[in-house]
Amino acid sequence: MRRRTVRMRITATALCVVGTGLILASVAVVVLLHRSLLAQLDAQARMRADDVAVLVERGELPATLASNDDDTVAQVVSGGQVVAQSPVIRGHSPLWSFEPSTDIVRTVEEAPIGDGGAYRVAARRVDTPDGPVTVYAAASLDHLTDSMGRLEALLAIVVPALILLVGLTMWRLVGRTLEPVEAIRREVAEISATALDRRVPAPGTDDEIDRLARTMNEMLDRLDIAAQRQRTYVADASHELRSPLATIRAKLEVGLARPGTVDLPDLAAGWLAEQARLERLVDDLLLLARVDGSGPVRSLTVVDLDELVFAEARDLLARATVRIDVTEVDGGRVRGDAEQLRRVVRNLLDNAEHHATSTVRIGLRQSGDVIELTVSDDGPGIAPIQRERIFERFVRLGEAPNGRGGTGLGLSIVRDIVIAHGGTAEAVDAEQGARLEVRLPAAAWGGPESGGLADDQAGREDHRVGRRGPAAVSGQE
Repeated sequence: MRRRTVRMRITATALCVVGTGLILASVAVVVLLHRSLLAQLDAQARMRADDVAVLVERGELPATLASNDDDTVAQVVSGGQVVAQSPVIRGHSPLWSFEPSTDIVRTVEEAPIGDGGAYRVAARRVDTPDGPVTVYAAASLDHLTDSMGRLEALLAIVVPALILLVGLTMWRLVGRTLEPVEAIRREVAEISATALDRRVPAPGTDDEIDRLARTMNEMLDRLDIAAQRQRTYVADASHELRSPLATIRAKLEVGLARPGTVDLPDLAAGWLAEQARLERLVDDLLLLARVDGSGPVRSLTVVDLDELVFAEARDLLARATVRIDVTEVDGGRVRGDAEQLRRVVRNLLDNAEHHATSTVRIGLRQSGDVIELTVSDDGPGIAPIQRERIFERFVRLGEAPNGRGGTGLGLSIVRDIVIAHGGTAEAVDAEQGARLEVRLPAAAWGGPESGGLADDQAGREDHRVGRRGPAAVSGQE
């Protein structure tokens, strides 16, 4: 069964509405006009009856009642005998015998008057010295019947013609209106995953359809960018995964080719190093996939960001050869996912430690409703033109001074997590080296997850004592 199109539904709806309206209007016109013409005939019959009744009262009644037209006739009856009547009445017998009334006008069919036909008859009673006299006056319905017949015939032609005209007009109008939509549909149907650079035609009329076309093109822009990023991501991920696998394979091939010359502990250590690198890369890829697909963070708790900073600084100090300066770390609470925020701090510290020459500085403070976390190093720094690029995936700006490099995903993970928490991450100006700044919405002290104002004040004092203690968080004394 063929589905009804929007064009067909709109046209059918318009036809139903207009057709119903025209039919009801036509019926109303016919009924009102019929009542109006009938009222005119009734008034004409009453007026004729009143005129003849006046003649009877004056005693001036002639034997033949003259009339200005043949459509209105009169007859005067007394004692069952016709006293006077209009010339067009055939015979001399009383035509009507109903009781007179000043209000009631009756319709009489096939009256013996002229060529016959239906009449509206009014009656009047007049008392005379010779007894009561009844005056009958009749108005022909022929003109009313003819007029109504012509009107009904006209409406029978005009109403269907108007309905047809409205239907054709709506069909063409809706068709022309929906032409851009059909063009958009055809273009979208032809767009495939390998041709996302195509765009739908915009009519440029600044109406709903034009806005739909622009929205579709904006969506295609986003899909195109996402597809390009996905292709780049897959290519980069494949390259990064291939590198440790190729290293492991090369070492295995060397071991198989020269079994007597291979140091097995050294070979195993190399395998483990490459396996660890591969594991870190896979973990980073999985974390990026989770952050990309989850949108804004939904499971929110109050997190003491300074505690995360101190914990990660101690972990970094245990393996780093540079000095870790936390003297500028103040208290700071945010709402978010504690593990994801811990990953942000860890990646920032790892990045700074990879590029630092001797010192990594960490700062944490609250500025209004924002918590600002800064991590600085005294390495080679970042050129202004590269400050956005470092947050892209698999981007490395040269070899680290300490000779160790990461996966190229650390700062990309930082930005994605921070954005999911409603914050920003960027590289800012620094007097020496690089300075990365993360800004997150601050959580109010004394919130529902805290122990109240007293506990918060005590917590702040504990953090101050802790900051004096982590002077030990340093690579050099």
